[in-house]
Amino acid sequence: MVALALFLALIGTLAAPRMADAQDGSDGSTYTVAPGDTLGAIATRYSVPLDALIAANGIQDPSLIRAGQELIIPNADGSLPIAAVAAVTETGAVRALAGETIATLAARFGQEPALVGELNGAPVSRRLFPGQPVRIPGQAVPPPSVNFGAITAVDAPAAIVQGRTGRIYVDTSRPLLLRGDWNGQPLIFTAIGDDGLRQFAFVPVDSLLEPGQYPLNLGYITTRGDFVQRAWPVQVESGPYDYQEIVVSEDKAAVLTPDVVVAERERVVETWSQITPSVFWEEPFERPIDTDYPTTSPFGTRRTYSVADIGNFHAGQDFGAPEGTLITAPAPGMVVLAEPLAVRGNAVIIDHGRGVFTGYWHMSERKVEPGMWVNTGDVLGLVGNTGLSTGAHLHWELRINGVAVDPMQFIDEPPFVGPEPAATAAP
Repeated sequence: MVALALFLALIGTLAAPRMADAQDGSDGSTYTVAPGDTLGAIATRYSVPLDALIAANGIQDPSLIRAGQELIIPNADGSLPIAAVAAVTETGAVRALAGETIATLAARFGQEPALVGELNGAPVSRRLFPGQPVRIPGQAVPPPSVNFGAITAVDAPAAIVQGRTGRIYVDTSRPLLLRGDWNGQPLIFTAIGDDGLRQFAFVPVDSLLEPGQYPLNLGYITTRGDFVQRAWPVQVESGPYDYQEIVVSEDKAAVLTPDVVVAERERVVETWSQITPSVFWEEPFERPIDTDYPTTSPFGTRRTYSVADIGNFHAGQDFGAPEGTLITAPAPGMVVLAEPLAVRGNAVIIDHGRGVFTGYWHMSERKVEPGMWVNTGDVLGLVGNTGLSTGAHLHWELRINGVAVDPMQFIDEPPFVGPEPAATAAP
């Protein structure tokens, strides 16, 4: 993502492009690319976000725009102008010009040729007769109900707060192997129901991801072997996080050498980087500790430590409780780690399926072993003060595709909305 941003910034600063006369993009205009134009320069001229310009036109390679290509200019806030769909008929079809092919018509409307070919059951080289109706998506960035080949509807989040988790739902006319990515990480899609025509994926947002607009990419391989893809702009909003300084006693600090910290980090990352094929839970999480014990340090707090480089924000939720207090499983899953660690103390990690893991640190005693299946409410261990800890407490952590997100959100929300997923049984 950083490399792409730097590249786009670079191409936007090349020799002054020739810009054709056009209206201000804020009222919903289109623009025909002139020789020497770059996307960066066009976005600057119309004062629109570069990411929104790319997403609005379904551009896969920002360096490959060409003279004569017609671009939709989004509004200043990144939304699509009404004028962008003015040429589309009520049936979602447009009329071909003399000599046009699927590829040239797609370019005229700022669409991906492979996608237009898929919608019309024709190769991109197919010549069209003048006036022939051709179906194209009504908008370059689809709304919740879309005509995207075999993808019939998409419900993507418009905005997600730092450290929170969004969800994308996709309906299809036939079972598809969906592919997607968000902020450099793949989206893991899971079928909901038995027919495989509705899928969802978690969209986790790193607590330190800079606020701004980022593309969420979604695509699939057509029956003709073409990969078609679209991007949805998702706004990342600032989270309400405080600052905290942690002072660690000298006796605990003595064992936290860089080698120890790095080795432990690699151990847990390896554990929660696995993807199991099933979702093991359907209901909202239950609290892993009794409600008598309050939060002492919430998720996302920006932190510094008096010793060791072990992170710059709080990756979990801390509950203050006396040593020996019961810690229970919030949802079904498989125990994949249960061992003493230098920083995290006595630790347990549970795999809840499809890249979702919860961790429990600083226990005085563990009550489970790797390979054990646990159900909601089963005892995992006892609260303690082991590892890098300044007092007895439970640190509860949630990772999705390796990204630490607020676990309290999952107490309030089920993993998905709709029928149960295709596979939920214990392994």
